[in-house]
Amino acid sequence: MEAYEFIFSGGEVEAGGKKLDNIIRFTAFFNGQSQRHYNFSNGLGLFTGIGLHNVGQLNKFDGPEAKVEMKQRAYSIGVPLAFKLGNMVNGNYIAFGVEAEYMFQYKRKVWYKGEDDKTSEWFSDEVNGFNPSLFTDIRFHNGTFFRFKYYMNDFLADKTTTFNLPDTNIPVSFKPEKSTMWYFSFGTAFKIKKKKKLTKDDV
Repeated sequence: MEAYEFIFSGGEVEAGGKKLDNIIRFTAFFNGQSQRHYNFSNGLGLFTGIGLHNVGQLNKFDGPEAKVEMKQRAYSIGVPLAFKLGNMVNGNYIAFGVEAEYMFQYKRKVWYKGEDDKTSEWFSDEVNGFNPSLFTDIRFHNGTFFRFKYYMNDFLADKTTTFNLPDTNIPVSFKPEKSTMWYFSFGTAFKIKKKKKLTKDDV
């Protein structure tokens, strides 16, 4: 079974002893998951699989002359394990699970006074690479589901990063002491039909 979700993420970031203004971040690309379901009875089952998630945060903080807006995101690959309770026959159930995720591609984009600048890195030390999460799903018989996920570690690494504001020579030092992250999403799960092999009767 394949699944796809649309993510609204948020969190709380503290840097330099101040709490940043968090803005809900929406992303539709690319958040896919391949799931394998196992049912023990009509009312109990589990699923696992492998998934790709685009997660991150959008925050604002005070600059020297105007607000600075900064988006930090990472692609992660994850392996979930969730137990399902409900009706396994018609597909209405609630699931509680954990997912081991690894953040493998990081991107930062900064806006200041109408100008922007971006940078990206593979296997960056700007984020905590391994970040497990807890999640719950509510799924309906037509495949539609709603998910809430909370990451157990800080999203950003506790280190100082220095960069210039876009189109200026003004340096900014950014050190996140706290960067909790969660997301709410909705999506759909669907089965991919296998191609049927032709037989002599079909020719």
